[in-house]
Amino acid sequence: MNRISHRLTFQFVAQLVLFIGVMTLGLLVLLVYIGLQTDKHAAQSPEGLPGLGHFRSSFAVKDGQAVMDAAWASALPERGGWLQVVSPEGRVLASSAAPADVPGQYAPGELFAYWKKKLSFPYALTVNRVEKDDKTYVVVYGEKRKAEQALQQTLPAFDGRTLSPAGEQALRQQHASLHIYDADGQLLHAFGEEPAVRPEAALGDRIGSSAEAGKTEAEEAVHFDPTTRQTWIVRTSDGMSAEAKEGMDRIISNAFLAYFISLAVFIPLLSYVYGVRFGRPFRAMLEFIEQLASGNYTQPPRTGKGKFRGSGNRLRKPKGSFRLFREVNESLEGLRLELAHSEQLRNRLEQTREEWITGVSHDLKTPLSSISGYAHVLESAPYSWSGEELRTIGRTLREKSDFMSELIEDLSLTYRLKNNALPLDRKPSDVNEVVRRAVVAFMNDPQAASYAITFSPSSSPVTYPIDRKWFTRIVDNMISNAIKHNPAQTAIDIAVNEEAGYGFSITIRDNGAGMDPRTLNRLFDRYYRGTNTEETTSGSGLGMTIAKQLTLAHGGEIAVRSEPGEGTEIVLRFGGAQKRLSDVNG
Repeated sequence: MNRISHRLTFQFVAQLVLFIGVMTLGLLVLLVYIGLQTDKHAAQSPEGLPGLGHFRSSFAVKDGQAVMDAAWASALPERGGWLQVVSPEGRVLASSAAPADVPGQYAPGELFAYWKKKLSFPYALTVNRVEKDDKTYVVVYGEKRKAEQALQQTLPAFDGRTLSPAGEQALRQQHASLHIYDADGQLLHAFGEEPAVRPEAALGDRIGSSAEAGKTEAEEAVHFDPTTRQTWIVRTSDGMSAEAKEGMDRIISNAFLAYFISLAVFIPLLSYVYGVRFGRPFRAMLEFIEQLASGNYTQPPRTGKGKFRGSGNRLRKPKGSFRLFREVNESLEGLRLELAHSEQLRNRLEQTREEWITGVSHDLKTPLSSISGYAHVLESAPYSWSGEELRTIGRTLREKSDFMSELIEDLSLTYRLKNNALPLDRKPSDVNEVVRRAVVAFMNDPQAASYAITFSPSSSPVTYPIDRKWFTRIVDNMISNAIKHNPAQTAIDIAVNEEAGYGFSITIRDNGAGMDPRTLNRLFDRYYRGTNTEETTSGSGLGMTIAKQLTLAHGGEIAVRSEPGEGTEIVLRFGGAQKRLSDVNG
């Protein structure tokens, strides 16, 4: 059963790995989907163009000239940006939407100074190195600083209390907000949109806000008016509009919702499949056990593709989840066959018992009738019996009582042999002589006078340890059975033979009526046939059973061949290796 536990452990681990793998795969698909949707959403928005960082796709080099990608070139004006492709020497190879104040040639270190804000430059730059055709190019993306641009547009649009529509429009275009603080840092005015508007602006807040803006694409511009001692702060968003953020939030939330819905469907489905997979074998085994408990041993129940199908001692190879419990299936099938065999034996024993009761009743009733009849005659008839008549009556009463006594002794003997309770006094003896004496006794029996009985001893003496009394009983019962069940003039030959490797054998062969398969199969059953008192004393119905048990007690075996109309051959083998020709009933 250790193999079952190993297989179940493997199945549980495999199911767990499968579940974790599916969850991980689903999560990876979710993340990839969110990434693709983010890129797609950003690509559809002009604000997302520089944030992608895919500058290598913005141009191609043909015949030493840089050619700008049309999609990038058309998106630049909407953003208010420009793009240049610069050689390592500083020469501009191609440009798109570049303003007039943007250099067409950069001196060594000039572009780096503009990029790192070491020199004043009215544009925010994004610089990227690109390798194409084993050459290095520099792609420069620039745009007006949104916060500075919005600040310059809102300064003249403020009248001290309100911001003109043009100023509001400028803030909306740049996705910016304007906060105006007094000399004490108190918030006076707020325009545009910002998630959290602070009522006051301390110096630490300004430093922290600027540092935070530097980490993202958000910008911040600060203007101090020395006349009013007011501080103006314009802050742009991180490059994505509120609508874009809302769209991205919706995409992410929908993706996670779909993921958890899929899990909610997958987990019950997996549980159902798992339950069915392991439930079917258990259900089939329970049905099998219930069938056996009800006394039906004919065939296993048929359930699905893992059917318990038995044919003789062969069990069909189980499939699917039934393979996990293959040993249990085989054990149940073996139990079924064993119970079926036991049931068969029980029915056979019951039938034999009934036949025995009938036979023994007949065997006892016949001599008892004779004894009872003579007793009534002797008791009631006023008749003077002659000496000869009394001797005849006495002889009849003795024969009948002897038969009854022998029948009872045979019953006792067969049960003693069955329980190994019969002590044998085995001594080395001449087998030829023992068998010859038994055969001669039958030759001299008037009831066997009509049978051609012959004896053929072995060519050399055969010595074997036997109990002469019970060994003679074996030969007597075999010859008696041949005489009893064959017609007169039947030839019965008894032969003793030496067999290489097998010690010796005794063969009782006749050319009589033979036996059908049913009789042959039950030849050694107890009480299979009862006899009447007109037959020899060997005909108690137990003769062949006793002969077989005595043969086994002497270390021998019995093999029988017989065909209807062709006679019967019984071979008793003793000593050496054991080999059966056609062993009957054991």
